[in-house]
Amino acid sequence: MICSATPKQAAAGGATKEAQSAQQSGFSQQVVTGTVTDKTGPLPGVTITIKDDPRTSVATDGNGHFTIRAPENGTLVFKTIGYKTMEIPINGASSLNVTMEEEVANLDEVVVVGYGVQKKVDVTGAISSVKGADLKQSPAANLSNSIVGRTPGVIISNRSGEPGRDASEILIRGKGTLNDNSPLIVIDGIANRGDFDRINPEDIESVTILKDASAAIYGAQAANGVILVTTKRGMTGKPTITYTGNYGLTQPTRIPKLIDSYQFVLYKNEISDRLGVPRQFSDADVEGYKNGNDALNFPNTNWYEAVVKDLSSQTRHALSLTGGGEKVNYFLSGGYLYQDGIFHNSGTNFNQYNLRSNTDAQVTDNLKISVDLAGRIEDRKYSNFDSEEIFGRTLITFPTLAAYYPNGLPGAGVEGGLNPALMATGVTGYEREKDYFLQSNLSVEWKLPFITEGLSLTGIAAYDFRFNNNKTLNNNWDAYNYDKVSGEYINLVNNEGPIDLTEAFRNYKLTTYNVRLGYDRTFGDHAIGAFVAYEQSESYDEGISAFRTGYQTDQIDQITVGGSAGLNNDGTAFQLARRNFFGRVTYGYKDKYLAEFILRRDGSFNFAKGKQWGTFPGVSLGWRVSEEPFFERSVAFINELKIKASWGRLGNDKIDAYQHLLQFNPDNGYYFGTGNDRVPGLSMGVVPNVDVTWEVADNKNVGIESSLWNGLLNVNADYFYSKRSNILLPRNASIPTSTGLNSTNLSSENIGKVNNRGYELEISHHRNVNDNFSYHVGVNLTHAKNKVVYMDEAANIPDWQRIEGHPMDSWLLYKSAGIYHTQAEVDESAHLPGAMPGDIRYLDINGDGRITSNDRIRIYDSPTPMNIYGVVLGANFKGFGVNMLWQGQGSAQQVILPQQINDNATIPVWMFEDRWTADHTNGTMPASFDRTDSKNNLVSDFWIRNAAFIRLKTVEVSYTIPKSVVSQLNMQDLGVFVSGFNLFTISEIKDYDPELNAVSGSYYPQTRIFNLGVRASL
Repeated sequence: MICSATPKQAAAGGATKEAQSAQQSGFSQQVVTGTVTDKTGPLPGVTITIKDDPRTSVATDGNGHFTIRAPENGTLVFKTIGYKTMEIPINGASSLNVTMEEEVANLDEVVVVGYGVQKKVDVTGAISSVKGADLKQSPAANLSNSIVGRTPGVIISNRSGEPGRDASEILIRGKGTLNDNSPLIVIDGIANRGDFDRINPEDIESVTILKDASAAIYGAQAANGVILVTTKRGMTGKPTITYTGNYGLTQPTRIPKLIDSYQFVLYKNEISDRLGVPRQFSDADVEGYKNGNDALNFPNTNWYEAVVKDLSSQTRHALSLTGGGEKVNYFLSGGYLYQDGIFHNSGTNFNQYNLRSNTDAQVTDNLKISVDLAGRIEDRKYSNFDSEEIFGRTLITFPTLAAYYPNGLPGAGVEGGLNPALMATGVTGYEREKDYFLQSNLSVEWKLPFITEGLSLTGIAAYDFRFNNNKTLNNNWDAYNYDKVSGEYINLVNNEGPIDLTEAFRNYKLTTYNVRLGYDRTFGDHAIGAFVAYEQSESYDEGISAFRTGYQTDQIDQITVGGSAGLNNDGTAFQLARRNFFGRVTYGYKDKYLAEFILRRDGSFNFAKGKQWGTFPGVSLGWRVSEEPFFERSVAFINELKIKASWGRLGNDKIDAYQHLLQFNPDNGYYFGTGNDRVPGLSMGVVPNVDVTWEVADNKNVGIESSLWNGLLNVNADYFYSKRSNILLPRNASIPTSTGLNSTNLSSENIGKVNNRGYELEISHHRNVNDNFSYHVGVNLTHAKNKVVYMDEAANIPDWQRIEGHPMDSWLLYKSAGIYHTQAEVDESAHLPGAMPGDIRYLDINGDGRITSNDRIRIYDSPTPMNIYGVVLGANFKGFGVNMLWQGQGSAQQVILPQQINDNATIPVWMFEDRWTADHTNGTMPASFDRTDSKNNLVSDFWIRNAAFIRLKTVEVSYTIPKSVVSQLNMQDLGVFVSGFNLFTISEIKDYDPELNAVSGSYYPQTRIFNLGVRASL
């Protein structure tokens, strides 16, 4: 007998599973053969077991064939990663041909929530998630840069592309406090393990974001939202080895085009003319730089080209082993990442090594033990000059100076040998930082059916350790000034000071213990889930540092061989402890009316006795309207409609410790008697505040989730409103300085208040057109706007400069009206002393006939956007796949004023080309000026730029080789892909990446990546 089975037939056959199970033991064994396929061909590596005897297990071969001995009326279970699990009754058949379907996300999928999982259809809070498979589409080295634009409610801004320091700023639903707005990170159930951005993306199962009362389960740490990271685990089946490798080339997304040496000398001479002082460059000099045919005497250096190379390399490799049997499942992985800096002969690079082992052992039918181990090494190498200093020097080093002379000797820069082309290579010294991480979990889950069905006890013990070693050497280096008179090259190596070395070591330890008693059971139409738990955690870190100078060589870079003069050492320690009692109850009636209740009682080491404990409740309700008979009859095209609402009280205890205690700080000490030894001393610090406590967020959310036309269209929307109080702020703004109290000795108080509101929208469409072609489209949008209800501000501040009543992030600047074109325009207006035609024209806001600091206004935008959105597009056709992510932001502004670098900046071309001159009085840019200019260097809206943008954040084009071909190689899967990151950007800011957060443009730029890779499974 031959039987062909589809998923629908499998489900129908499963309806009689109880009867079959009862009969199996009474039937004889038989041999069953068959073939397992999907829509593209045979499926190798599918695990087949007997439902009531999972100890019997086989796997399909390279052609999808299998043979198994099973009871003639038994049921076979077919399971493999990425496909729906199928149960096929044998019914005496000797052959089964099975077609498996890929797993497609739907409302019945399980999502991770705080301290557990829930069916997505039962979730009543504002929770969104990103699958690990989606994150892998991005070649970005830092995981935080792969989440942006993929889910609503998460505002992510990337401010730097520097290897090892390229993490993004993450906000959940914008900013709600005037202090730390970073969310709580929870990795595999353990909070405060640090950032998740260095986890191997191949290890990620999912990332879940808790945005409303659902986060109340984390109590005093949840006010800024919670990010839950879940790593992969093993599953029953034969061992599968998976390799992913890729190689990429990186380059800055944008760098400014600076003026050349001829334009520079013109600009400098124009400054001298306006100041009425002798010109810096003679006519002969100007002509020499204009001709550009004498590189020794009249250099023309593009310093960005001298410092930054065209392309840099990046590579990542990951190898994993996953599988399992009746008793033990395992997931083992290793990863390696390398990033090169964007500098010529770069002294900057980053290496990372990852190892992970997640093992689950089903000791008995009711007892499971899991052991997780994760190790990571992060190895960073930089110049002793940080990237901001290197790019700052790139901007202020004149194009009239040589990076390298024609004979190959390096130039000396503006002063002291500070040639940025040398500084970037590391010949000036180095900073080396190594971090070693170990994270471990031991968890036990004990089901207690002998007491009552659905009861379980879970315990977790976690120990995390980090060791940090940082070493910085300031070296001597060769850099030369060229003497045009003598023709000699003068080495400045002896003017750079002695070689010195600083070394620091630091240990970090975190222990976490958790025990939970849970209950999960269904009684007819009533589904109940509940748990109560106790958790405690303690972190401790301590470190020492040492400094010595007077080294004779850099070849022995050890503290012990330094000189004794000027030596120094230091050490600090810090600890924090928390103790928590909490629980959650969920209830569902007919899977239609849903409720969730959360209560957490938190104790924190950060506060004084009597103030250490706080209570944080949360409640959410859901109504699946689509389950109502009247709705099913009248609105048949809407398959799922859920209305939900939540309220929660959450805390934020991210404050400096020990504020409730009287503190004493080490000072310079005193000399006693006639000796030369100084006796160390202590001086009193900030006045203690025994009433200090955590911030409190009162969060409300209403929303809908819907699915239409059998999942072809999904629409989700949320509106949120948060009221934050007890924000810890100093009151020094309203206290006269005559009292002697200021920010150095006045304690902060819980006086601040901020409201934050906004909305989220998510629309997606997915369709399988036929067996060969499918596509998906998704759009998400987040708007978040805050308002400061109260903060301490001086009483005499003009109303137009106040923050209270407006968003917390803003620019305080002068309002401009273009530039003065004529002297008459200057004479007829209020102006700054010495204003001339070509200077920026400022408006007299208070009408007193003068331009003063009281005429500054606030523009209530900032580099942090109020709007962020993403567009996800994808298609698959006969093994070819294309996935794109467009991401953008709005309601963001950035001041860009290169002269604010506080030195003689080499200006960008856009400031030079349309500047005001006596021959070009209609110019839109100010006349030539430098850092000494007291008029045009003021921060004003003249320099503000719209930082809105849309960019092609990620694109991946892939090809999966047909399984009929791969099986001949004894492989399960083989594919190749090309991908890119930050490939294309549209914005009003042209010379800089619109995500910059540096007024002068002095920062390590964001990078784009061109990437090629391969994936293979055995």
